[in-house]
Amino acid sequence: MGTAALRSASSKSRWIQKRTFSTVTRLLAIYAVISAAALGLVLFQVTRTYESHAKKVIISDLGSEVPEFAGAANLRPANENLFAFARSYLASHVAANEHIVFINIFGQSVLGSSNSAQVIGLKPVSQYLTNPPKSTTFVTSSLKSVPYLVMGSPINVGGKTVGSLVGVTSLLDLQKRESQVMELAGLEALVALVLSVGAGYFLLRRVMQIVGRVTETAVEISRGNLDKRIDVVGESDEVGRLAMAFDEMISRISQIMDSQRRLLADVSHQLKTPLTVIRGNLELISRKKALDKEELDEVITLVISETDYMKTMIEGLLLLERMSEPDSLNEVVVDLRNFIAEVFTSALTLGRRDWHLGDVPDLKIRIDAPKVRGALLNLLDNAEKATEEGDLISLSAAELNGYLDIYVTDTGSGIDQQHLQTIFERFERGASRDQRGAGLGLALVEAISKAHGGAVKVESVLGSGSTFAMRFPISCIVR
Repeated sequence: MGTAALRSASSKSRWIQKRTFSTVTRLLAIYAVISAAALGLVLFQVTRTYESHAKKVIISDLGSEVPEFAGAANLRPANENLFAFARSYLASHVAANEHIVFINIFGQSVLGSSNSAQVIGLKPVSQYLTNPPKSTTFVTSSLKSVPYLVMGSPINVGGKTVGSLVGVTSLLDLQKRESQVMELAGLEALVALVLSVGAGYFLLRRVMQIVGRVTETAVEISRGNLDKRIDVVGESDEVGRLAMAFDEMISRISQIMDSQRRLLADVSHQLKTPLTVIRGNLELISRKKALDKEELDEVITLVISETDYMKTMIEGLLLLERMSEPDSLNEVVVDLRNFIAEVFTSALTLGRRDWHLGDVPDLKIRIDAPKVRGALLNLLDNAEKATEEGDLISLSAAELNGYLDIYVTDTGSGIDQQHLQTIFERFERGASRDQRGAGLGLALVEAISKAHGGAVKVESVLGSGSTFAMRFPISCIVR
C-alpha cells in the first residue's frame, strides 16, 4: 500500500511538472509572437524612415543641378548663345555623386554628360527632354534591373521655356545601404527577441515552478497532510508573497483543526465524569420503586450541579477557542477607576473577606470590558477560595515601565512553586483538586490578557499569599 501511494505521488508530481512545462510553452509562444510582431513593426518603421531620409538627401543633391546650371547660364558672356554655353558647361562640369545630366535646347541637338549613354533608354529621360515639366519633378524608374532617380526641369529664359534639363542618378547604392540597414536592424531585433524570450522563459519557469509547488502542496493537504508547506525562502515579489500567504493560510487552518481536535478531546474527556454521575443517579431512580422526598431532592440537586458544571466547562472552552481567533475582542474606551470600582463591588458578594480597593491611576483605557471584567472576577474568586474569613484580598492598578498592571493580591494559602508553571494550563487546578471547578479560569485569564497584547504575571509564597497581575501594553491607554 505504501509503494502504491509513493507511485501515485510520483505520478502526480510528474503530471504537475508536465502541466507546468506545457503552460510555460504556451505562454512563451504567445509572448514570442507578440514580441516578434512588435519588433517587426519597429524594423519596418526604421527601414522606411531610413529610406525616406536617404532619398530626400539624394533628391536634394540631384536637384542642386538646376540652380547650379541656371546660375552659371546667367553669368555667361553676352555674345555666347545658350546652346554653346550648355555644351561647354557639360564639357567642363563634373557632376557630384556620378550624376548624369542631359540638356536639350529646343531646336538643337540633345547634349549629355560623358556617362549619359548608359541611361538614354530610360523612358522618363526621353519624356522630360522633349516635354519638360512646368517645375522641377522627380520620378523613379529602372533600366536593366538598376533603379534610377530621374529629375526633369524646364530651362526658362525671359519667362519662356527654351529647353529642358534632365538629371539621373543611380539608386543602386541606396538599395544596398537599405539592405545593410535592414540586415543589421533585423539581427539586432533577432538578438533582442532571443534575449527577451529567454528572459521570459526563466521568469515564467520560476513563476510556474512556484505555482506547481502550490498545486502539489494543495494536493498533499487535500489528502490530509496539513504539515505540508511550500517553504519559499528569500522571495519578496508577488509570487513569493503568494507562496508565503498560502503557507500562512495552511498554518492557520492547521491551528484551527488542532484547536478543534483539542476542543473535542477535552470536551469528550471532561464530560465523561459528570455524565457518568448523572446516568448513575438516573439509574438509581429507575431501580427503586419509590424514593422518599429527601433522597429525590438529593438526586435532583446532584444532577443540576453536574449539569451546571458541564455548562460552565463548555462555555469556558468555547470562550478559550474564540480568544485564539483574530478580532475576537470588542474593545471600547472605559474609565479605569470606574471600571475597577465596579469589579470590586461585584467581588464583595463572593465571601466574607477583608476586601480592599487599592490605588488606581486616573486613566482611560481601550479594552474588551466584559471579558476583562470576567477575568478579574475569576482571579478574585480564586483569591476568595484560597483565603479564609478575615484574610485580605486587594484589587489595585499601576502604570509602570510602559505597562498597565491590574493586581489581585491575597494573604491566603499561596501556591507551591512546582505548580506555578502549570496553573495557566486548561483543566489544571494546582493543589486545589478537591475543589469543584472546570480548571479553565486561569487559562481564560491568560488568553484574554494575550488577546489584548499583554500577559499574566504571578508571584506567590506558600502559606503567605499570592499576587496575580493582568498586564496590558501601554498602547491600551488612551491619552
